[in-house]
Amino acid sequence: MSSIRAARAALGWSQPVLADKAGVSLVALARLEAGLVSPRLATIAKLKTAIEGAGIRIADDYPVGGYTLTATELAIQHAAQRTEVGTSAPSTEQKSQKNQG
Repeated sequence: MSSIRAARAALGWSQPVLADKAGVSLVALARLEAGLVSPRLATIAKLKTAIEGAGIRIADDYPVGGYTLTATELAIQHAAQRTEVGTSAPSTEQKSQKNQG
């Protein structure tokens, strides 16, 4: 399901992260995202709970045949924190200088 993949990407989560947070198997998630299986309602409910708990809502079939993702303030805060963490990491040059000094 492309909406699950899009929500996962919006959160910056890998498949293993979403599978862990939702309590579903990685194989089940990968097969679901690839469109190889029809999902069980329980699996969809677990994925939806994990995604919505992180601040992303999925409106399936809106527009007709598609989906819409809505990011809540919580999701925006998480994204800002990821960006801050990503920019605060030392560069390769800084790491080399630290190791030499």
